[in-house]
Amino acid sequence: MSAFVAATDGHDPLRDLIEEVFHEYITNEMPICLLHITKGGEKIRVQLVDRDFVRVHFKEKRVPDNIHAKFAEKMIIDEEEREDCIKECMKKELKYAILLHRWLLGKQEPLYHQMPEEPTEVPVGHGPGWKKLQNFCHTVKDVHSCEFAWSNMCCIDKTSSSELDESIHSMFCWYRNSHICTALLLETANLAALQLQERGASGEKAVNVWFERGWMLQELIAPSQIKFYGENWNPLIHSSMNDRDSKVTMEKISMLTDINMKDLKSFTPGINQVPEKMLWASRRRTTCIEDLTYSLVGIFNISLMISYGKGKRAFFHLMEEVIKRYDKWDMFLWSGHCSHYNMALPKTPHSYAAGCIKTLHNAVDLAATYEFGDRHFALTNHRLEIWVLLLRVAVEDISKELSDSRCLSFKHDYFRVKVRHIGPKPCECYELGWS
Repeated sequence: MSAFVAATDGHDPLRDLIEEVFHEYITNEMPICLLHITKGGEKIRVQLVDRDFVRVHFKEKRVPDNIHAKFAEKMIIDEEEREDCIKECMKKELKYAILLHRWLLGKQEPLYHQMPEEPTEVPVGHGPGWKKLQNFCHTVKDVHSCEFAWSNMCCIDKTSSSELDESIHSMFCWYRNSHICTALLLETANLAALQLQERGASGEKAVNVWFERGWMLQELIAPSQIKFYGENWNPLIHSSMNDRDSKVTMEKISMLTDINMKDLKSFTPGINQVPEKMLWASRRRTTCIEDLTYSLVGIFNISLMISYGKGKRAFFHLMEEVIKRYDKWDMFLWSGHCSHYNMALPKTPHSYAAGCIKTLHNAVDLAATYEFGDRHFALTNHRLEIWVLLLRVAVEDISKELSDSRCLSFKHDYFRVKVRHIGPKPCECYELGWS
């Protein structure tokens, strides 16, 4: 029995709904521009296209008709559930791939204004960036059966502030909705080479640069399906089409990035786990100061005015947005230089790499175990406004003393706590406020 009964005049509400979801999905869930990949023999041709082109292409492929045929005989009463099912089916049909990569230094990458508006062979003789684009297009076309692809180097018109703003705010969604994200690890030949990598090591054991760049944090955790390729576009793992299913690979990446296995397997964006997410970002660098902040917009799922030239003010504005909707004290577990704009907030995400407070009794994060205290805190024009309980504690032990850090154990009648402090050594006077 059909969930929709056509009216006597031939009107089909199911078809109307599918058409509406089709147009809405392309407008809201897919990139502004895509590369359309065609192939003649062994030659790859690409063409930069917009969403209107994508609509026409998939209409000609009869995607709405095919989805209508699937749902015509399904009995789904709940309207919201029905629309969600259609949307999920639409995602599987409107396939595109994304290139995750580190930009080459210099003017070696193909840029937006260099992309052809008519099907054209990729001019590989123009440099290694063009060769990378050709290999990417070959891989997604031949291996992953995608006719469309997206790359941040050549599919964003960075001269348009509105398009750049939409792209930065939508990028997480685009990664999540892609059919496959192919991550190119230029300095890593195979899985065995990845297994040898260690933080702080040099030479062949050094961590692949891809895991240390700012934007690649979002690229790593956002896609539903990701496939890692080595320096010669050989897959690191041959037995899987989605490397999230490889426990050995995910465990190694977790060790290299401090991202827990749960979030590597399935990450949900939002304003939570603030210190943990900042720790992830603290391990990474960006060429532009603002990019370290803007690469976190999708991870926290917040709206932020994108404006280059702000410098470290961009991170302060992000923290302002976070604190409006976050009520846990663990966001203040940082150490180092404070922001120039408010003493309660850190200057950069790197300040969270130093914060490590654990109870001696059960060795769990103190901030994760508190059940009381003032959750209604706010920033004033200079500092934090919050009610705290001030307790006097004494230093019980000092260990692992270094020139730029110290590890201290404090004692109180009701608890003991260990604090690792990074930065200038404080004076010999210890008073801490605890809730």
